[in-house]
Amino acid sequence: MNFFLQLFTFFIFFMSVSVKAGELYQPGLPSRCLAMGGVCISQVRGAQGLYLNPATLAKVQGFDFIVAQAQVGVSKDAYDFSSQFQGSTFQASDFNKLYGKILTADVDARSGFVMPNLGFGVFSNNYTNMQFNDPTYPTFDMKFISDYGYILGGALGLGDSVSIGASVRHIKRWGGDAQIAIGTLAGQSVQDVANANFQNHGVGHALDVGLTAELPGTMKPVFAAVWRDAGKTTFNVTSGPADPPRQEENLILGLSLQQELGFIKFSHGIEYKFATEYSEDATKKLHLGTEAAIGPLDLRAGVSQGYLTYGVGLDFWFFTLDAAAYATEMGTYAGQARSDRYSVNLTFEMDFDQSFKLIGSNGKKRRLLQRR
Repeated sequence: MNFFLQLFTFFIFFMSVSVKAGELYQPGLPSRCLAMGGVCISQVRGAQGLYLNPATLAKVQGFDFIVAQAQVGVSKDAYDFSSQFQGSTFQASDFNKLYGKILTADVDARSGFVMPNLGFGVFSNNYTNMQFNDPTYPTFDMKFISDYGYILGGALGLGDSVSIGASVRHIKRWGGDAQIAIGTLAGQSVQDVANANFQNHGVGHALDVGLTAELPGTMKPVFAAVWRDAGKTTFNVTSGPADPPRQEENLILGLSLQQELGFIKFSHGIEYKFATEYSEDATKKLHLGTEAAIGPLDLRAGVSQGYLTYGVGLDFWFFTLDAAAYATEMGTYAGQARSDRYSVNLTFEMDFDQSFKLIGSNGKKRRLLQRR
């Protein structure tokens, strides 16, 4: 275990330098993870693992079916603006409120079915980022990405404690980056803006590779590594003048611990994301979080990129509701350009044992806290 801890510490403190600015965006990260500081890969189980760490498919016993999962995220600036904004189209007077603001919206949906060592699913990830920075030059920068497709995953156990896995995603992408003149927005809806300024559509295939290793110890430590979009994911244009933007790779290293204090079950984790993005500051890559499970209630908190995160989860057997408040760094280093955000996730999920018998509410925590 000491070797893994030393290796993890080495990656955290020596793998990056600070020269690049911008958001380190990870598509489809669930609200539960966001509330825990962005921590996920060493704790997930079942069909959630298909999307977050395919190596966990080797730990599945029985069958897990995410019938539907929907998630909506929005920045505080966007929420405040939408609360004041009246009507379905932009008017010139509305833009005075936007300078210096960062407006983001994130809408995701997925479904998935897993059995021991195998899984498949369908997904849709949609992200918009708009920044209004200079009133003397009346334009704004907009990033719009809309992905949908399907995923196939498999895993293999190497003994009782180590597993490896991989998943392949077939993705259809629409979007890109644009600088849009303010004057062209008057009388336009958001859909009109997207259709007029983002015409690039393309198809690509992404590879995710994962590993988990259960280490000896009373707190059940688990080391995990996920290489998402291994080697970067590129897209070939199907319509429009150019290829949609590529998806950068994301190497994630994680470690989690578990403990029980009376009737409260704790899960703690730490992750270092985008480990191969050497031009990014290390403070933007470090994430820590914890979860306290008390019956059907989950209380979560963490630190992501130097900012406090928190949230809550409610488990109603087949339905789970998760909410998170967190912040994302938009600048060069943590603390420079904070963007506050909110996220809500609703999941309809059913679990079956090996005889296809539904597992009751007394088994709800096994995907997060129990080894299989």
